[in-house]
Amino acid sequence: MNFNLSSEQQEQVQAARAFALERIAPFAAQWDRDEHISRQQIQSYAEAGFFGMTIPVEYGGHGRSALDAVLVIEEIARHCGISARLIVDHNFGAIITILNFGTEEQKRRILPDICIGQSLMSIGMTEPEAGSALTDLTTAAQTAGSHYSINGTKHWITGAGEREYTLVYARFDDIPGPKGIGAILVHRDMPGFKYAGRIPSMGVRGVQEGILEFHDMQVPKENLVVPPGSAFSQLMSAYNGQRVGASAVALGIAQGAFDFAKAYADQRQQFGRRITDFQTSQFKLADMAIELDAARLLIYRAASQAKAAITDRYASSVAKVYASEMALRVASEAIQLCGAQGYSRLLPLERMFRDVRCFTLAGGSAEMQRIGIATKILGRSLPQH
Repeated sequence: MNFNLSSEQQEQVQAARAFALERIAPFAAQWDRDEHISRQQIQSYAEAGFFGMTIPVEYGGHGRSALDAVLVIEEIARHCGISARLIVDHNFGAIITILNFGTEEQKRRILPDICIGQSLMSIGMTEPEAGSALTDLTTAAQTAGSHYSINGTKHWITGAGEREYTLVYARFDDIPGPKGIGAILVHRDMPGFKYAGRIPSMGVRGVQEGILEFHDMQVPKENLVVPPGSAFSQLMSAYNGQRVGASAVALGIAQGAFDFAKAYADQRQQFGRRITDFQTSQFKLADMAIELDAARLLIYRAASQAKAAITDRYASSVAKVYASEMALRVASEAIQLCGAQGYSRLLPLERMFRDVRCFTLAGGSAEMQRIGIATKILGRSLPQH
């Protein structure tokens, strides 16, 4: 498998790096402190071509590959996990569900606005009692003439209250089990849509996590993206790319922590010698580099196999587990290399450590990914008792 980047991809990475150094790196710590990133800043990512990379040109996108998007996400994440996560959300997940399973009218009505940043989109899966156990969700969509009436509560919705659209996963007409689950697109201006508050988080603070409530919200039937029936596997397959994108964020943050710690240790002296002159430090750096390379290859493998930005479940889960856990180890070792200063808020490492802690949970916990991997290995469904 050849992972040498094409000249076009190399130029893309260089452009993303220059943008990040000028337009992102100087402000990342402030966005973390403020727990907010402005809509104007988000708009600049769309204007730079970072939104809709995975969307075909005919729908307003850039017609690039999933790997192209991952390269940009990784580069941006070296400086700011907040910004990188926003780019993930507008290249994978909900918009890919619409691209692959939505109607032609939905694609032409929704996707161009997303690609230019005029509208932003969230994915509405998680509920208070249905996170990993998504088939237990209770948000209800009842047929009501030409509309669906939606009632329920969603928790941990990224961008809640700030984004125009949410692709809501709901149970239709009380059909039990996975066959009752479908996806419908709602707008925050619809009567019955309520933003019910923010959930304070440890890291990635500039991207708001919150609660949405739906009270007899009337949604036109033409907003149904994936109908109930045999749709659950389609919904989950479209989310695999989101996992690869999240893995790329974790990788980028870890690479940024490694780069900072290496530079810091190489110029700081103890006992009359550079910290990097000590073999213990050299071993730490070597192990960190090995882990970063291994994660990168797993992520690139998963991304390179994508079709219409839908990646293979096994490859996505392997990349997600390894990259998210690797990033925690590398960020922690980066702090250790920098000593007490690394633990302080004077350096960016404590922010990076808080940010990477998100990714063993968000987008499917490491435990649930391992169950999926084991299911593939053994070739059968597994009882979880």
